[in-house]
Amino acid sequence: MKWILLIIKSANVSSRDRMFIWRNIKNTGAVSLSHSVYILHDTEDNRATAIDIARIINERNGEVLQFFADTLNEGQEQKLNKLIAEEIASEIKEFSKECDDFIADVTKRFSNKKFKVFELEELSDDIHKLDRWRLKLIQKHRLDPNKIEVLNRQIGKCKEKLDDFEDKILKGDK
Repeated sequence: MKWILLIIKSANVSSRDRMFIWRNIKNTGAVSLSHSVYILHDTEDNRATAIDIARIINERNGEVLQFFADTLNEGQEQKLNKLIAEEIASEIKEFSKECDDFIADVTKRFSNKKFKVFELEELSDDIHKLDRWRLKLIQKHRLDPNKIEVLNRQIGKCKEKLDDFEDKILKGDK
């Protein structure tokens, strides 16, 4: 398999712009091999992504070197695929933890009997953020149906808990 290798030089870039660059790279699904060295599968979409990353970096006075790369053997190929799989698993785990935290927060508000509209608005904002994150994960990693189902199940539990909370508010429970 071919890869796109990105080597980023950002010494002359402000810390704010470095953070902006890092977030953009992170959102692409690129995997860090080392400090400022990232790799992507070589696909048409990722080629466009690499060009976009270079534009963002250049606009902020940084530099990027882009290469096409091949692994030398099957072992290296497997190692890179394992790194990518670990990155995806880590992000799914982080998403699941945030969903669990959301459910715990709603449960706490139930026990504190905080059934106010502004509480619901706050929770609605939180669930929208989680849902956007879920969609980003699916899109950037082109997840398989099993992983998509895990994410959908997690967000479904959150939405169910939020619906219960909304019902309490609509009923005027105290």
